[in-house]
Amino acid sequence: MKENKPVQRIMWDYEEEVKIPDKFKMYLWEYKDKAPLEILIIRILKYGDFEEIREIYNLYPEQVYKISNKYPDMKRGVRFWIRRWKNSSN
Repeated sequence: MKENKPVQRIMWDYEEEVKIPDKFKMYLWEYKDKAPLEILIIRILKYGDFEEIREIYNLYPEQVYKISNKYPDMKRGVRFWIRRWKNSSN
């Protein structure tokens, strides 16, 4: 029997709406021109390729670093490169 446990939701840190770069519009099909920053970053980290992840990191380095470590389902390789980029910039 399955127990009904309360769902643990991760609260957003970055709710502000930002303009979606044309390159990333395919990842945010439900938004027109602006999307919440956290959703933009999450989608690029999950579905983007290496160059797209690097590009979003260059736009929002601190936010990308924090979000990549915040979500448990983020790929290890993504975390590895983001940590490496952060350490090389310090």
